Amino acid sequence: MKKGKNVKTEKWWETGVIYQIYPLTFADSDGDGIGDLQGIIERLDYLNDGNPNSETSLGIDAIWLSPINQSPMIDNGYDVSDYYDISDTFGTLKDFERLLSESHRRGIKIILDLVVNHTSNQHSWFLESSRSKDNPKSNWYHWQDPEPDGDVPNNWLSYFGGTGWTFNEARQQYYYHTFNENQPDLNWNNPEVKTAIFTIIRFWLDKGVDGFRLDASSVYSKDKYYRYNPVKFGATDKNNYNNQHHLYDKNLPENHQVIREIRKLIDEYEDRVLIGETFIDNRLYDSTMFYGFNNDELHLAFTFEFPFSPWYPGYLQREIIKKELITPEGAWPTYFLDNHDIPRHLSRWIECSLCTNPLGIAQASAAILLTIRGTPFLYYGQEIGMVDNLEIPTDKIKDKAIVKSESGELPPPRDGARTPMQWNDSINAGFSFGKEVDPWLPINSNYTEKNVAKELKDPDSLLNFYRQLIKARKNSEALRFGRWNSLIHYPYEHLAYTRKIEAETVLILINFSYEKDLTVDEYIAPYAWEVLVSNEREVGKIIDLPSKLYPFEVSLLRRDN
Repeated sequence: MKKGKNVKTEKWWETGVIYQIYPLTFADSDGDGIGDLQGIIERLDYLNDGNPNSETSLGIDAIWLSPINQSPMIDNGYDVSDYYDISDTFGTLKDFERLLSESHRRGIKIILDLVVNHTSNQHSWFLESSRSKDNPKSNWYHWQDPEPDGDVPNNWLSYFGGTGWTFNEARQQYYYHTFNENQPDLNWNNPEVKTAIFTIIRFWLDKGVDGFRLDASSVYSKDKYYRYNPVKFGATDKNNYNNQHHLYDKNLPENHQVIREIRKLIDEYEDRVLIGETFIDNRLYDSTMFYGFNNDELHLAFTFEFPFSPWYPGYLQREIIKKELITPEGAWPTYFLDNHDIPRHLSRWIECSLCTNPLGIAQASAAILLTIRGTPFLYYGQEIGMVDNLEIPTDKIKDKAIVKSESGELPPPRDGARTPMQWNDSINAGFSFGKEVDPWLPINSNYTEKNVAKELKDPDSLLNFYRQLIKARKNSEALRFGRWNSLIHYPYEHLAYTRKIEAETVLILINFSYEKDLTVDEYIAPYAWEVLVSNEREVGKIIDLPSKLYPFEVSLLRRDN
């Protein structure tokens, strides 16, 4: 694996900014308190109205939708009961076709979440498979006999807590589920399963979707002998899942063949992207392996070490350098701060020695995300500074998939990071377009201060800072394609790095603390820098390289080479 080169490409998934929408809580058009496709359509102009000089649009290039297929919603859409239809919760297939059309008219690509490691236990495939041991779909899932004493077939665990095996009375066998018992894993070793999934993929590609994000894409294949996972020596984690070496239930070599075949199918269509969640607890190298030995698997591989880094310059830079070194030649990195499975970054990073300026943290993290080499993913509401809602009453909790482990530990629900988008200061933050309804999850009480309408009017808001960064990225070839290079070998409380092509250099300066001297270890030209974006300096002004950084300063400076 070599360090990434200055690779120039025009692939939209490498140059664009991708925005994740959690449909249940983005926009509710019909007043039932639940987000829907029509609501997204009515908010498209906020995301991108097609005008590159828009004064009100965020300027994103693609939307990734969390699952919208038919589902009983035990895991809020990540338990699919019909891959060919849209959940009644969100609308109809015709609504989706209109969303696709309206998005494409504005230059927005649409990426679907493809959940094919498992189905719902209410899917017709599983209902048939579970009836007997000799039906046509009997081998479509992972079925095993009990141990002689009636115990589970092996020690494989559910990522959501407890054993990964659930007993079925009709078959007198156990079935395996990486996640909740309502989400039985498909048997990808069965060619009929593979054919069925590939037919589904073609259906949506033929509809015109621009790509897929593969959910849990590193756990498709399981050991055909169902061998026990070895236990980590001396491991005492309260979450038993972390006490095993997962040799036989994920990251198997066969998994790469599955992804390779999906990629081959995707490549039959023009300009489509394949993105993969390579599992939250995978190490960076495990995840980057899913680009493929010949870059023939994922186009973009999600890795979690960067968002899980402490909020400290040296640690963040360490993760960037690791990714630069490990990303295969010709492959393209991707970065994110938030998603639907983890606490929002402004909630994760608020308790630290340098976290005395919440707006400064938000601006700095936005600048890093949108100026390092790779494709940035934004999670809805991140651009206005949404934080986790920690005051959701027990009777309002919607995340029912996670269960207690044998030790009694219950992982925290993920609902805090999934609360409704905060559009304005009207009732329910404008989520239901002013209608007085009971929203799917409670609105964060800070919505009167943090909302789209208020921040659009404030030139110094976080939202307008994001808009400036996205526009600067679109207008700078160096920010889209340039080589990344740090000017500080061992950063302490400020970062200084460049994105550079032959004709242009962009310098990014980020101060994590109070006023300090700008010290660097590498030479940088001292004169003729244009201020592209800054929370302290006049945009458009030509300046010399500053000798000091203002408290919590974030500045992007540009010069011709």
